[in-house]
Amino acid sequence: MNEPIRLSEKLYLLGIHPKKGGIISASYSAMDYILLGAIFLELYLNKNIRFEGRRIIIQDASSKIPLHQYLLEKMSKPNRPLKISRWMNKLYFSLKYIRNEIRQELVKKRIISLQSRRFLFFRWQKPVIVNKQFIYHLVSDIENHVFKGTSDEEEIMMLSMIKPAGLLKRIFKNKERRKQAKKKLNLLMVENQVSIAVADAISAAQAVAASIAISSATSAAVTSS
Repeated sequence: MNEPIRLSEKLYLLGIHPKKGGIISASYSAMDYILLGAIFLELYLNKNIRFEGRRIIIQDASSKIPLHQYLLEKMSKPNRPLKISRWMNKLYFSLKYIRNEIRQELVKKRIISLQSRRFLFFRWQKPVIVNKQFIYHLVSDIENHVFKGTSDEEEIMMLSMIKPAGLLKRIFKNKERRKQAKKKLNLLMVENQVSIAVADAISAAQAVAASIAISSATSAAVTSS
């Protein structure tokens, strides 16, 4: 595995149940929007786009990464720059494609496998972690960044997505340590703020993910009552 693991891929990996496979329930509803937000940040880090007034400005519409190129082509079509939140909504029908592309990349990198599942007329592929050592190191690195701090922009981006992606309990299994991690994350976001523009992009992804999670929880409660 020589290729780097991108931000979106790391977030998807963390959402997979370490033993059973499949996306954990806490992350299921928000994951697709978290992945989209993470890809926006990847495009920013690669200087394909910049954030200005909460809008996405295309700087370089070409990329050697197929998934990035796919999104850049879509975002280059409007005559004027659109707000980040608008793109989060406009790309709704691309979410499944984005998720599948990320999964296929992780299969190529031999970190996960996809197991075919079937129930009645429904068929799907269940992601299962095969490189558990990589996940162990990823979780360990995140814990260190949370409790020891970091000034690296990409690492701060990763930490900012943990809570809205529903990954706190997945990473910090001990309840007391999880409470400490929440406090540390809140403090970290204040002391090591990324640029205002990037913070806007992160906030947009967090807001959409949170609203989706709340909506799903409400629907589940109504259904069960």
